[in-house]
Order: sequence, then C-alpha cells, then structure tokens
Amino acid sequence: MSICPHCDEWHEPEVARCPLTGGSLDDDVTEMMDRSSLDELASLVGVMLDDKYEVLELLGHGAVGRVYRAHQPALDRHVAIKVLRQSFADTTSVRDRFLREARAVGCVEHPNVVQIFDAGMTDQGLPFLVMELVEGEPLSARIEREGRLPLFEALGIASQVLAGLEQAHLVGVIHRDVKPDNVLVTVRDEAKLVDFGVAHLENTEAQLTQRGEVLGTPAYLSPEQAIGTRVDAKADAWAASVLLYEAVTGRRPFEGKQFMEILTAVMASEPLPPSAHQPDLPAELDALVMGGLAKDPDQRTDVTALLARAHQLKRRLANLELRDTRMAPRRMSSLAETLAAPDEDDP
Repeated sequence: MSICPHCDEWHEPEVARCPLTGGSLDDDVTEMMDRSSLDELASLVGVMLDDKYEVLELLGHGAVGRVYRAHQPALDRHVAIKVLRQSFADTTSVRDRFLREARAVGCVEHPNVVQIFDAGMTDQGLPFLVMELVEGEPLSARIEREGRLPLFEALGIASQVLAGLEQAHLVGVIHRDVKPDNVLVTVRDEAKLVDFGVAHLENTEAQLTQRGEVLGTPAYLSPEQAIGTRVDAKADAWAASVLLYEAVTGRRPFEGKQFMEILTAVMASEPLPPSAHQPDLPAELDALVMGGLAKDPDQRTDVTALLARAHQLKRRLANLELRDTRMAPRRMSSLAETLAAPDEDDP
C-alpha cells in the first residue's frame, strides 16, 4: 500500500489513481505544491473570514489542508485557522471527515487537547476550523533533534497526552491517530493533542469509516486497526504506548521499509522492551509500555491505568532527583538499579 499525496490516505498498490480526487498516486506532493498551490496557499492572507477573522499568514500545509495564523478583533486574540484545500471542496467524504474534526474536538474540553472555537465556510465554499493557536513544535521534531528524551521529560509529555485522551474517551471520542506529529509541545513542555481528523465518535449513527478501511499512520496502528476491524479506546492506549516508547528510545517498536512490512510486525512480532535499546531505563517503564502494547485489546492496559502508572513513575523520579536520565556511560545502569531498590514512601 502507498499513501496518496492528494488525500493523505493509504491505497492498495494496484490503485493507480486516487479514488477520491482522481490524482496519480505517483505525484510528488512537493512538486504539486510548487506548480499549482503556492498562489492558493497564500490566497486567504489579508482576507477577513466570516467578518470575524483577519488572516495574517500561512503557518503550514499538508496534503488535505492548510493552517493560517489569524486575528479575531472582537476578542483581540490570535487563532489558528485550518482550511480545506480547493481540490477537496467537492469531495464529500473528505469534507465530512474535515468537519467531523470540529464536532469531535468540540466535545472535548481539556487543557491537553487543542480547542476548536468555531467553524465556517470561506467565500469560495471551503470549510474551515478556527482553533486555539499553540506556539510550539511537534513532539516528532523534538525527538528528531534530541535523539531521545530524558525519561522524566518523556513521562511528563506522555502523561499529558494520556490525560487528554482520557477526557476524550469519557465523552465518546477516539482519536485513532495518536503520534508525535499530532502532539504540539510548547517551550514550557505543555503538550496539546491536535488533528482529530480521523477521530471516531463512538455513538454516531453515520459511520464514515467502513469496516475494513485502515486509517491512521502505520507505525502507530494497533493490531485491530491494522486489520481494519472495529476499534475502541484501547487503540489510543496502544498508540500512546508507541509514542512513549519512541520518546525514550529514539526508535519505534515496530519498524519496516514498506507499509505491509510494518503492519505485519504490528500484528505478529513481539517488540523488545525499551530497556533493550537503552539499558538505563527502569523495569517499571518496560512494564508500563509493554502493558499498552498487548496485542489483544482485552489484555491491553487502558489509558486511565497507563496514566496512573506514568504519574507514579514520574513521582518516584522526582523524589529521587533523577529528572535528567541521559547519564554519562559510567552511570548508565544506576537509574534502573536505583528504581529497583525499595522506595521508603511506597508500601
């Protein structure tokens, strides 16, 4: 399977053209932007959307949408506005998924989930979402830059992601695409979950995703997502565990060069615990992460339990003043050994 540069979905290898847009799966998204999209991407700059939002600049773009910084004079605040690209304006399924993001995130009120304030249509008939503007970078960028994160820092970010997911699950929203790219981290290490574009409302009657369709990013897909069966909140627990694994080791538990190679590993291979890659990591972290990577959803640790265990380990690290676990080689085993010793504060 390969990812389509037009709709950002995965299609079977025998599919030559995107069934949603008709574009070739061989098109290079960068070349597409260069030859046809630069004017479109900047076309809203200077426009007053819905008589409420003055578009100031383009912040970024993807295969499906683009994000602008805008000013809302009535409240004197800056917001982010996500706009569906023109090429998808008449594509009902993509537009429905785009607007579903507003309904999904609008149900979730939590400091670790990006807020959506409003939704509307541009004069050109393009759907847009008005969102909280988060001044930060994707977690993926931080991991790429630093190689791996200190355990205390990684647990702090993962705990915030899990807390946001816990609240989403309470109101019946499953994210289904949890990954470092979809977590924005501020300079104060505040984490925000973004992009609920493939979120599944548990109680909705109109199921846009048909049984057997695979959505999400392959390295973070749970086994039940990989085979296209019905998923529940345990899929987010799996993806959050992959995210934490990657943050503390700098690598993913399931890797491969091809889509199907990754999915096969997800469904059939048992991953090594994080400490197999980084010996300074404690057994408590191994147990936490591996519990979230149980292939059977019924045996998998749920988000609430993962959050409790992450908080517990983070408290022990704080008490031991071991916040920075990227130690010199001579101390590489000391963290695991220290945490393995009885804690006077623990029963």
